[in-house]
Amino acid sequence: MTRIACLLGSPRPGGNSDLLAGRLCETAESHGAASRCHALRDLRFRGYSETDSDPYGPDDDLAPVLADVKEADVVVMATPIYFCNMTGLLKQAFDRFFGFFKPDYVTNPEPSILDRGKTLVLVQVQGEGPERYDDLLGHYGPALDKLGFARRELIRSCGVRAPGDVLNDKAALERADTLAAGLARAQGG
Repeated sequence: MTRIACLLGSPRPGGNSDLLAGRLCETAESHGAASRCHALRDLRFRGYSETDSDPYGPDDDLAPVLADVKEADVVVMATPIYFCNMTGLLKQAFDRFFGFFKPDYVTNPEPSILDRGKTLVLVQVQGEGPERYDDLLGHYGPALDKLGFARRELIRSCGVRAPGDVLNDKAALERADTLAAGLARAQGG
């Protein structure tokens, strides 16, 4: 069964990135996958520091989320574009992925403790058109390579501002449904 860990990076409950990620997870579940969604806005956590004694960082509300990420086959990161990038909430959580690196990650050919078979899905929504911001997967590619996310998928919806606008983006909804069904089947879900 495909296991999905979904990180909702929007500070706005029920916003477009929440809705699109929810659609992806619900569709995957209808095909036999199991998903856990974590609204980062509801958690209290801080960023990662190399001085943290635990590899996942401090023992705060994000620690169980990172444990879900470690066990998941698919990691979904959902975010609106805020100030040309992912939200600060999602970036701070993503920074904690540093704890998945082995101590010798700089020289180790297998720098991550994560299984190499993981898939990362970025759900990116933005109020501006597609000519702005591009997708973030390329920007974070070097870190995703080191972490072992060989497969990366993007679901992008542009021109969505008001809550619920994404529900009118037929292409993004279809992409979410198709991708979810394929991910569930890929792991035998």
